[in-house]
Amino acid sequence: MIIENKYGKVEFDWKDYKRVMLSFSGGTDSTLLLWLSLNLLETKKYTILQVFTGVTPHKGKFKQFTSQENFDMMREEFSHLKDRVPDRIIMYNDTQEELGKEQIRLADKEGLFDLRMYALTANPPYDIMEKNNLIRKRIKERDIENKKDEWVLHQRYHGPMYQPFINVDKRFIAQCYEDFDLWRFYNNTISCERLRETPDMKFSEEPCGHCWWCREKKMAFGMLDGQLK
Repeated sequence: MIIENKYGKVEFDWKDYKRVMLSFSGGTDSTLLLWLSLNLLETKKYTILQVFTGVTPHKGKFKQFTSQENFDMMREEFSHLKDRVPDRIIMYNDTQEELGKEQIRLADKEGLFDLRMYALTANPPYDIMEKNNLIRKRIKERDIENKKDEWVLHQRYHGPMYQPFINVDKRFIAQCYEDFDLWRFYNNTISCERLRETPDMKFSEEPCGHCWWCREKKMAFGMLDGQLK
């Protein structure tokens, strides 16, 4: 499957792997990846797609609820694939490292999946970051000028890892929402990470508009979380 627009090109295919794990945070990137994966699954007769959401006290706790709505909507739209898309696994651990260990256990001991798939994107070009105040607090390793392999043999996770969006930035994602008419999922996606600094982790429907992830989303989509009318 080839996805191409003015912001880049992705050749999307998980090859001959039969038990694919998709990391689904509930953001716009992983929501697009799930929708594309369900379309690809229609061509992969013997493949199981296992959706996985990791939750730690500082990440993902509030996204699990809105992302469930999008997961349920997609399973309904692709209801003929339900037998190959099991219920979403939600894992609660104290740290990202513990979540990684749990994924290893599920892969190695239970044979639940043989490929891990993530929706990480690159940072936009430097001039775009400069214009949108994205230079500070960015993850420099994701700069789009630093091309990366989409396929990696992950030593820590004891197996292959696939990141199809690692060489395109979020503008590519936003264009896909337009090209494939995926706006019905948008208001259930969350990018703002304001709650990482809120001890009680109470959910707020209003994005802060100031964190790096809010600025990135505004740059790509022209709006923040939940602002599609």
